[in-house]
Amino acid sequence: MRYRARPLAIVTALGLAGCTTVGPDYQSPGLDPAIAANWIEPGDPGPVDTAWWARFDDPVLSSLIERLLTDSPDIAEASARLRQARANRDAVFGRALPQVDLTASATENRISEKGQLPLSNIPGYSPEFSLFDIGFDANWEIDFWGRQIRSRQAAEARLESAIEARRDVIVQLIGELARAYVDLRQAQAEARVARGAAGAAAELERLTRLRYEAGESSRIEVTEATTNARVQREAIFRREASARSAAYRIATIIGIAPESILPDLVVDAPIPRAPDTILVGLRSDLLARRPDVRRAERDLAAHVADIGVATADLYPRFSVLGGLGFQSQSFDDLASGKTLRFSIGPSFSWPVFSGGRIRAQIRAAGAEADTAAARFERSVAEALSETEDAINGFQAAGRRLQAAREAAAAAETTFRLAESRYRAGEDDRLALERQRLQFLETVRLVALSEADRASSAATLYKALGGAWIGLDEAELGDPHYEAEAPSE
Repeated sequence: MRYRARPLAIVTALGLAGCTTVGPDYQSPGLDPAIAANWIEPGDPGPVDTAWWARFDDPVLSSLIERLLTDSPDIAEASARLRQARANRDAVFGRALPQVDLTASATENRISEKGQLPLSNIPGYSPEFSLFDIGFDANWEIDFWGRQIRSRQAAEARLESAIEARRDVIVQLIGELARAYVDLRQAQAEARVARGAAGAAAELERLTRLRYEAGESSRIEVTEATTNARVQREAIFRREASARSAAYRIATIIGIAPESILPDLVVDAPIPRAPDTILVGLRSDLLARRPDVRRAERDLAAHVADIGVATADLYPRFSVLGGLGFQSQSFDDLASGKTLRFSIGPSFSWPVFSGGRIRAQIRAAGAEADTAAARFERSVAEALSETEDAINGFQAAGRRLQAAREAAAAAETTFRLAESRYRAGEDDRLALERQRLQFLETVRLVALSEADRASSAATLYKALGGAWIGLDEAELGDPHYEAEAPSE
């Protein structure tokens, strides 16, 4: 009895003594690597507004984003991938525990009378018999080399990567939806201006034709006026088509049938007003808000853990096997003590020769980790460059809008003067309509600049990356993961 128990005691003692974790230990590059502390572009380092779409003070935009967060199939797909990653993590965690199987069988058997045992020569022995068996089989692999530890590290990191992937989808979709909405309102604003310009151009054409018939203008002037009137009418159709195209794009981003939102969107509404200032936070906090960077860092951690999993295949595996049950040729005898069977003891396996397969897998895992490290570095560089460019774009759009408003104010002054001169009989109607066209062109430029600034604001908020904060608590109900919102 002592001899049979000795192998189990040795293996159990080794298991309790601890294990050696092979493979490299992950050293996180962190989400605040050695980068310059201050923005290159001038910006206000106040706390970043995560629910930034509310600052546009546009109820329609806010309602569209709310619908996006509940109805988007892209977010639903990312959520499904998150649940898949969580289930895979749980499966890996489960493999580290002892595996117990319940088994049962009932078979009819016959042993050859001419086989290795001469059964035909044994008096009273029947080669045919029934066999009933029921019991439990158990297997527990002792993690000497840290295979299970590395597997759990990789699975946990991939779960966290799936979380960041879902957050990135949220950030990207909200930004794209806001920009598509701005495009819609810009096209509607341009269409309104185009209708006014088309009216003025039509009046110019009529007056020019009357002057031609009276011999006061040339055929060329009539042709120019007719061409301009047709161009202005064409602009109406083009802008109206652009508005509907933007509405369809909004439906696509949300992932719903266009007829469910088109009636609300085709109603003219002003371009959403971008906030006067956007707080960009501290440069060192940017990477902690960017889910694409956070995801790249978690992918790197997973691939580093994979190296340890592959390395563990070089070493022997130790397991404890056990079985307990009842076996009898009669079903009625299964409950008796004489039918008890059991087995327990260690198991050992070691891949002595694998044709270089294991070391090749280790090299492949190392190459995957190097690839993930390069992706992380690229994501950091892209995040910094995109945000600096977005800050510059927002500020430049503000300057262009100010210049456009000044030009429109000057053009309006000139137009009002032309109206006064027309009423006083100092100028004819032709001069008034020409001034009207020039004024409407500056109004169009203001609309373009307002839309450009609103779009650049959405681009900057998207680059800052914090829109996911506060939007995914219900999806992340997982005791193994706690989201760390950046502190400002």
